[in-house]
Amino acid sequence: MSIDLASGMKRFIAPWALLAGMCSSVADAQPLDDVTLEFQDQGVVATIRLTGPVQYVSHLPQSHGKTLEIFYNRVPGANANEKWADNEVRNSPTSRLIPGFTVTTRDQQSKPKLVIEFSREAEYSVAAGKDNRSLLITIRPDKQQPVSDGPLPLLPIVGPEAKPVAGAALSAAETAALDMNKQGRALMVQGRDALAAKDNEAAVDAFNKLLLLPPNDYTQDAQEWIGVARERAGQDDKAKVEYDLYLRLFPQGAGAARVAQRMAGLSLGGASKLMSTDTKKKQEASLMGFGSISSRYYYGKSKIDSTFTFNGATTTDSISMTDQSMLITSVDASERYRSEDYDARLVFRDVNTRNLLADQPSLNRVSAAYGEFKDRNRNYLLRLGRQSPMGGGVQGRFDGLAGYYGEAEDLRVNAVAGALSDYSQGGVKPKFYGASVDSGMFSVYGINQTVEGTLDRRALGTEFRYFEDKNSVFGLLDYDTYFKAVNAAQVMATSELADYKLSMMIDHRKAPSLSIRNALNGSSTSSIDALLQTMSASSLRDLARSRTAISNMGQIGVMMPFRTNWQVGGDFRISNTTGLPASGTTALEGILAATPGRGTEKGVTGQVIGSNIYTVGDVWSGSVTVNTGSAANGNTFYFYNHTQYKNGWMLDASLQLSSYKDQFGGKTTRKSPLLRGAYRLGEQFYIDVDGGIELINYSGAQSTTKTTRYFYSAGLRWDF
Repeated sequence: MSIDLASGMKRFIAPWALLAGMCSSVADAQPLDDVTLEFQDQGVVATIRLTGPVQYVSHLPQSHGKTLEIFYNRVPGANANEKWADNEVRNSPTSRLIPGFTVTTRDQQSKPKLVIEFSREAEYSVAAGKDNRSLLITIRPDKQQPVSDGPLPLLPIVGPEAKPVAGAALSAAETAALDMNKQGRALMVQGRDALAAKDNEAAVDAFNKLLLLPPNDYTQDAQEWIGVARERAGQDDKAKVEYDLYLRLFPQGAGAARVAQRMAGLSLGGASKLMSTDTKKKQEASLMGFGSISSRYYYGKSKIDSTFTFNGATTTDSISMTDQSMLITSVDASERYRSEDYDARLVFRDVNTRNLLADQPSLNRVSAAYGEFKDRNRNYLLRLGRQSPMGGGVQGRFDGLAGYYGEAEDLRVNAVAGALSDYSQGGVKPKFYGASVDSGMFSVYGINQTVEGTLDRRALGTEFRYFEDKNSVFGLLDYDTYFKAVNAAQVMATSELADYKLSMMIDHRKAPSLSIRNALNGSSTSSIDALLQTMSASSLRDLARSRTAISNMGQIGVMMPFRTNWQVGGDFRISNTTGLPASGTTALEGILAATPGRGTEKGVTGQVIGSNIYTVGDVWSGSVTVNTGSAANGNTFYFYNHTQYKNGWMLDASLQLSSYKDQFGGKTTRKSPLLRGAYRLGEQFYIDVDGGIELINYSGAQSTTKTTRYFYSAGLRWDF
């Protein structure tokens, strides 16, 4: 019978390994780094920064709605195998000029996307960020008033300051919004008084200060009156720029008609920027704290029925178990100080996973804990603590110091030093230091990394960044001078031609990333020092090189509109990963047999996405993927629907069907329906629950396995 079990376990492991991987994903790394707002000439620009490189693919709905879904691809990198967590949430900074919104990660292991939930309908556009780690949402301000055809008053009419309801409990974000309004009104009064005294330069200065504040109740009026102040100062070209910006941002604003009339009367054209450098720009000091605390419980129960056939005898085993019971609590807290000269903040993010199963460990992971100080006048920044990298060849989250001096558009010098915090093998963290220089579209860097005092990585690299309107290109070359080999070379681009969204990526890299620590893969020790006791440094380097494969990948995709509310598109991917030669001669090194390469793997995906089909704010998508390769061939069908209800509930439903045949003739099918409901309780509390079933069937020459898994989760988040 032992032979029967050994034979059967080989077939049993495949679906169970898939199941185990899925169960552990809830405690994976946090993908969201930061969400910021900035008032620019296109509107209010929200920058969503992620902790790793991504490539923007598409979004839906195209230009307006209450729910926005942004699809992207994770870009191969040093930590590409690190799984990103679903259900991570970030809140936007408070602004009364645009709707507030939340950013939630969804489907990170299948079709990665960010779900943006606005507090009310918004008009927006979406584009890739200026680096390969961010996405931009440009939101049109909607603080509008009825259009007036009346003449321009001699002086601004400053509305009363919004006051909270007596006795009402305010969140930190609401308090900060009231503070911004207080500062905005004070500057509006200052500008009005300057116009009354016919000191137009002082009025321009006051309105400029107001426009540099986070968007507030007085931003719209300030945008009109800064044009008036410039016109009265004889700066017709600059006034025209201000008026043009008002009409683009507030086409239905109270002053739209009179602004258009005044603009038509100007004879000179202006090409200067909104925020011209001839006027000193200052910002009143402010201090605000914000964040969220969430807690979510996960439960899963599985039943596995396995049948094995050996020498004509059939054996059936059945296992039933609770495979998941855990409580995950997340804390995201920030404190920010802003003044005319300085911008400083403290950030803390932590995820505590309490495993309620007896044989599973609990863990606590701090993903961010840093202080940051920026001098606006001298153009330097310092950040100390646990943080995500900002480029420069750093290969993951680290504990240390990073900073820069200068403007990236002209010349910026960057420096970084610390220890990687995501590497835990043997409890030893690689230490590194590096420097880089940015100038316009180009940057170059050098980095040196050691582990236990031994050189681990020494690299020179360059990055290229091009960003204009809806087109972007990013390139990377990383060369390890110690291993004398290219560690990574990558080019990715996105473009929008007419209504077609195009994306492409070509990637060549070592897998895993070149490092002396690769010699530990398969070794019986976790210490580089221990290996160096039995071999020379050059032999250790050769061992690490022999345990490092080469991965090549290419991808091209397109999305295009279809009728009014639909998009259709697809992508094609091709990849190849080399095998590894036999390595190691002693038990300490680990004697590993040669492993074959994965051969050429191809994948084709067709996708259709729709919005506002049956109800306002609904999203529908479906896709079919066909994969071919030497190890397995198969296909996957995916369906998803998001629906909003007037009573505040949101409902998501999805269904995934897949079927694969492996190289041994075995067939695996998977069916997984999922239902999720969410509800916002007031302005500060958010609750959601989900549940689903997963059915995995495997049939091979000597065994069959049927896995049935039921799972659910429920969470509560408090925004403060």
